[in-house]
Amino acid sequence: MAAASPPAASAVGNTYFDKGTRLAISMWDFSWLFANCPGGAYENLERRVAEAAARGYNTLRVDCFPGHFMEKESRFAKTWDPAVNSPQWGERPMTITCNVRKKVAELADACRKHKIWLGLDSWDILSLLDRDNSNFVIPEADEEREFTRYGEVWVKALKMMREDGVLERAVWIAPMNEVPNFVHGRVAALKKTKDPAEVNAIFRRVNGWMAAPIRAEVAGEKIPISYSSNGNPNFGARLTDDYDVVDIHFMPGVIYDAQDQKAFPGVPFYITRFPGGNVGALRGQTPTPGPLNFDSALFSKAWDSACRRHYAAMLARTRNWFQSQLTHLTLPSGRKLAPIITECFGPLIWPDNPAVNWDWYKRYNGDSLRIVAAMDFKGSSLSNFAEPLFSLWDDADWHLAGNLYFLTAGT
Repeated sequence: MAAASPPAASAVGNTYFDKGTRLAISMWDFSWLFANCPGGAYENLERRVAEAAARGYNTLRVDCFPGHFMEKESRFAKTWDPAVNSPQWGERPMTITCNVRKKVAELADACRKHKIWLGLDSWDILSLLDRDNSNFVIPEADEEREFTRYGEVWVKALKMMREDGVLERAVWIAPMNEVPNFVHGRVAALKKTKDPAEVNAIFRRVNGWMAAPIRAEVAGEKIPISYSSNGNPNFGARLTDDYDVVDIHFMPGVIYDAQDQKAFPGVPFYITRFPGGNVGALRGQTPTPGPLNFDSALFSKAWDSACRRHYAAMLARTRNWFQSQLTHLTLPSGRKLAPIITECFGPLIWPDNPAVNWDWYKRYNGDSLRIVAAMDFKGSSLSNFAEPLFSLWDDADWHLAGNLYFLTAGT
């Protein structure tokens, strides 16, 4: 197997990047904790970790909930009802109370046993900023204080993770999931300008304030700091030298045209709101159920037909998008980021229902992974839905085949 070359960054030590292999990533997001309850998809956490290893995964991307590490007991209210919603990220089938620090340590222990790394992320931005809801904007004069404090909350949690042995499994630390999604709507300075250079400068200072305390704290372990991207055109211009990794997300819908719409009138080929209720709940918004009268069988036929008709264009889109992303890896200083992919290859929303066929979806995801396997990506997921929440998890051989291809096709 050809070994993946290490990133051109100073923070390379006892981590993935000197192990001579790529990351085969399963995105467990915040669901591993929320559904770690009786009847939840992660009820038996160690069994799920063992299943990930058996499917060829060597890395789990998770929310480690750093904003809750100081709490002796955290409470997460029920947000999901299987009679109303299809399976979805972050489903909480019941109200749970737990000690988050102990749960993260439990996950790390299982990963240590089964030789799996952890990518430590955070979707739970409000707790890190000590806010109750998302209805706020940070004034320019308060940016440094707010985002430095954000990083300092991470530092408090990281000290505890070090004591618990969690950092031994950490392959990266990403301060914030999909930074553009949050910062664009919550930083006042961005509302005053559309000039690309000014926008990049604002992101660079915000990203720098978040990362600097974290970098200083894990300097001894030399754990890479990752930037969670989301379609922003030039992430390399938005980062300081505290960053080593960029996590590139790619979640387009199926390609369809007028002929597809004529053949399947009224079908939502690209679902934008279903089943996203629990993600909104995590951000302090009111949960919204999925449509009660959604015709899953008709959607499945329409999506498969469109995917089949436009398959060459869909794969070309994958190739062109990721090739273009590789041109943005250079930071202003000249240092290069190591690229990984954890949310892919589309669509963002998928109704996991017995009436929905996964076959063409699996073909598209598997072939997209094979395309990026020929590029210099240090790690990739196989699918947005490659986790135990979804019935796709049951096809163990599909996961294993895709991951083994990616791992043995290293550039």
